[in-house]
Order: sequence, then C-alpha cells, then structure tokens
Amino acid sequence: MNRKVKKSHQLLFVRNILFFFFLCGSICTSHTNTIRAKSHISNDENFAEKREECNRVAGNPNDDELGGFLVKILKSLGAELEDYVEYGDDEHAQTVLSEIKNTWECIALNEKSLANSGETPESLRKYMAKILFLVKHRNCESPDETFFNGQCLPISTTKRSEHCPEHMGLYDDEKNEGFCYCLELTREKAKSELRPIYSDKTGFCHRQNTQGPCGNGEWFVLKNTPQCEPVPEGCPTDGWHVYWHPDPSKAKQCWEIWTQGPCEEGQILHLAQYTQELQVYCSSRLAEHSIGNTLSFLLCLAGAFNNRQNLCKKGGFVG
Repeated sequence: MNRKVKKSHQLLFVRNILFFFFLCGSICTSHTNTIRAKSHISNDENFAEKREECNRVAGNPNDDELGGFLVKILKSLGAELEDYVEYGDDEHAQTVLSEIKNTWECIALNEKSLANSGETPESLRKYMAKILFLVKHRNCESPDETFFNGQCLPISTTKRSEHCPEHMGLYDDEKNEGFCYCLELTREKAKSELRPIYSDKTGFCHRQNTQGPCGNGEWFVLKNTPQCEPVPEGCPTDGWHVYWHPDPSKAKQCWEIWTQGPCEEGQILHLAQYTQELQVYCSSRLAEHSIGNTLSFLLCLAGAFNNRQNLCKKGGFVG
C-alpha cells in the first residue's frame, strides 16, 4: 500500500471511530488525572448509560468482547502510527496518537474485560510505553524506567532508590522525567507500618510519629496535611506508636501498632492509610488496602506518580 492510499485509509478509519472515541472520551478524559477514576466514574448514575451507548457505537460488543475490541483498535492505530513516524509525517502521527490515548484511557476503565483479549496489563504497559517512546513522548522505552540525572533508571516507589535521599523512591512524572518522593508502602506493610510523609520545610520525607523536621518535644503527624504537634505524654517518637482509643468517649492513649493494645482479645491494631488522615482500628483479619489498580500507568499515561491525594502529578525532590 503506497503512502497516499495508507493516509486515506487511516483518515477514513479515524473518522469512523471518532464518534466512538468522543463518547469514550466523555467517560474517560475528565477523570484521567486520578487513580480513583474507575471507582468514581462507576458511581456516576449516567456511567452505565454512557458506556452502553459507547459499546453500541463500537458494534455493541459485550463485556467479554470489549477488551479484545479495544486492544485491536489500539494495535491497529499503533501500526499506522509507526508508518507515519517512518514516513516523517508528524501531523498525521499526532492525530493518530490522540486516538491511541483515547483508546488507552478506555482500556483502563474496562480493565476487567481484558481477560479474553490475549493481552495482560503488563504487556499493554510495555506496548504503550514503546508507542510513546516512538513519538518522543517518553525518554525511556521501558515503562519501568524514568529519565533522571541524564539516564534511564529503574522506577522504585516501594523501595528506596540509591539515587534518592532516605525514605524516598524514584518516581516518574507525566513527561517520563524522574523525581524523588516519599516511599509507598506495600499492601501488607500499610497495615502495620506508618508511611513516610513529605515536609515542605525540609524538602524531604520523614517517618510519621517521629521527630522528623519538628522541634524538640514534637512529632511529625498527618492531620489532613503533614504537621508538627506536641508529643502526647508517654508516647515514644519511634514511628511505631499511635495516640488513639477505639471508644471516642474515652481518653486516648499511646499504643504500639500491630499489638492488641486496647482491642478485644484476638484483635490487633491495624492502620488504614492513603487518606487525608491516618485511621486506626481493631481487627482480627488482614485488612485490604489497595494502592491504585494495575492500570494506574494507563490512567496517568506516562506513569506519573500517585501522591497522597492519588493525583497524577509531579512533586517532591528533583535531583
């Protein structure tokens, strides 16, 4: 197929799916800056109606078929994009890239439908990173690397990066540029270990309920925002104790995390984190604390980090 015919074919293809993507965009675009996009949209009373209409325009695939349908569109557009890049046709490449991003966002919203698509979230992450790298929207071809201090380095958000200060990992922003920010905790650790929080005063991250950047007799706590407060009498500032009581009518006391504390027999103190304020509760089971879905990379497109408010944006210490 010659170049002119290929262009005509692509423009016809784009025209045919523009309405589909417009509908899908109305579902996806306004929420793509949050990790909570899927849960937020699914609670919208109009979401089911919009998605049904979107599916109808797309040929009315059922849920089992939708993932495969979206993946086929993604791969078809990706192949066309590669041709335009090879020909040096930037104008049409950008048009196709815009449709690829719309498809990408829809895939993120329909993650469950990928089961029968022949693809996994990981394979799609790699494919999308390759596409963005091809059009120079990413500095690194691997979705697991970010550009930091002049080179592509491994992204590390739950384990301290050797390129960052203490309690900080190497994150990726929307431009695939690296920056250091507070370490996330794995799901298991988030139940029993206080996560580090960022201090505007020092520009670094410090463990909660330690002195951190605060003065003598104070500890660094999260109360909607990170702040310094006087240490409650008798509380160690070791990052392993919380000031709390399960009965709001009773006086708070200092308790060690992951022990029985004031809980009933058979229960221990658990933590619920990644909210505006630390939550402590008693439980005999392992609580679930999800820190973003598998396709958060899709929602942030280039893997922008997920901060305490779950926003995809840059922040923290830049090397």
